[in-house]
Amino acid sequence: MSKRQDLSVKQKCDLLKSYDVLPKISLRDAAARLNVSHCTLYRILKNRSNIERAIIDNESDSRKRKRSGKEEVVDKALKEWFLQVRKKDARINGPLLRQKAEDLAKKMGKDDFVATEGWFQRWKKRENISFIKTHGEQGEADFSSAQSWFKTHWTNLLSQYSPSDIFNANETGLYFRALPEHTYALKIDKAKGAKTSKERLTIMCCVSMNGEKRKLMVIGKSQNPRCFKGVKTLPVDYKANKNAWMTAAIFKDWLINWDKVLNRNILLLIDNCPAHIIDCINLRHIKVIFLPANTTSIIQPCDQGIICTFKAYYRSAIRGKVLAVIDNGLHDASCSLQANDIAKKITILDAIHLVKEAWNKVSEETIRNCFRHGGFKTDNKTDDEHEYSLPEKPVDLSDELYGDWVDVDSHLDVAEIQTEEEICNAVMNPQTIERANTDDEEENSEAPLAPPSNKNIVEALSVLRRAVQHRADEIGFEQHYSYENMVMELLDAKKQTSIDKYFK
Repeated sequence: MSKRQDLSVKQKCDLLKSYDVLPKISLRDAAARLNVSHCTLYRILKNRSNIERAIIDNESDSRKRKRSGKEEVVDKALKEWFLQVRKKDARINGPLLRQKAEDLAKKMGKDDFVATEGWFQRWKKRENISFIKTHGEQGEADFSSAQSWFKTHWTNLLSQYSPSDIFNANETGLYFRALPEHTYALKIDKAKGAKTSKERLTIMCCVSMNGEKRKLMVIGKSQNPRCFKGVKTLPVDYKANKNAWMTAAIFKDWLINWDKVLNRNILLLIDNCPAHIIDCINLRHIKVIFLPANTTSIIQPCDQGIICTFKAYYRSAIRGKVLAVIDNGLHDASCSLQANDIAKKITILDAIHLVKEAWNKVSEETIRNCFRHGGFKTDNKTDDEHEYSLPEKPVDLSDELYGDWVDVDSHLDVAEIQTEEEICNAVMNPQTIERANTDDEEENSEAPLAPPSNKNIVEALSVLRRAVQHRADEIGFEQHYSYENMVMELLDAKKQTSIDKYFK
């Protein structure tokens, strides 16, 4: 019987790199070439995502086996708390960590636990945590880590995947009813001040290096908003939880569903968001690579202008929608409505359609340029230009005010920040799955409109035909023909369904 080989994390990563450049051969032949046993190579490949995640999570690369302390749940809870507060650049010392370990232990019913100096030193060694002198500004981007990552990883990854198979996904918060806080008014007018609406959604964007855009995921607070009543399909994937955040459960579900429909292997680049947990899932076609910590602001493609462009188009659309209501007298003329009052009537369903339209306008060229600007290049040419097309800026807004409006929600958390109680519960009950909130939409939302009757639809088509006839050119009329035919087919399908039920 051959002796079991215990390899360090670094040795396992090196082995994976060597395996990746081998020709397509059997696992047994690959093990022979790499001078390891068949079982060892199988285990390493099976746990590949966890091994690569260990390096990204700064675990000791010399570690051979994952050893836990006398209270494993306390170890895990303290590590989660530590990672969470360090993301906020909080200064933490040894006595504070030892006290926090005892506090967390008590919350989990471990009243006899004592964080001795010996336990603390062993915990630090296991988690590869060291005491350093902090410097620089809070949140300062780590340029050296970014450069190192490109030198050691990018060339190898590019040799395995074509640009069409390299994707980046990232979430962003969206105040979906937000309008500019400033407006022009006559000096005699008393423009009523209004605060920015804080009703939010979380949007996850996913794009490929050659410009492909995946279907958006939108996360709201309500599983079944009133405005969804009677709606058959949505142009996005919609999920919900009480805070409209990305969660580990939602992210895993998204990954698994995407993996099921893929017929090719792809590479997915993501950041170290707390919700991006891929443990315990086996993906056949998606290889997940985590970008180095504290580098996403300078290399993550979605952060280089893709999300900014998307939001600029969304803001333009919502402003246009409000102005159309005002200019065309679609609101109650007897009421002195402000623009923000009109915006408050925008439902989640309205926002989803505006989100989809804005995403459609983000060009492939913009996406390719943002990948290139982040450093994801297929050649050694310098990045001379970094352009992305934006909608025309409103003339009544300065560059500064317009920028503030587009970025008004850039600070929003997109993943759950756990309390100490939630950390302890997650560690003690890892199988707990968060239930989605099934409450209705916000109280100030109006009841959904009843679906239009066939008569209403035909009358509306007649009005639209006259409008196109008076305002459009020949190309516009051809487009209207196509739209009319699509609507009439929907009506015929509805009639057919109604007749069929009598013959069952």
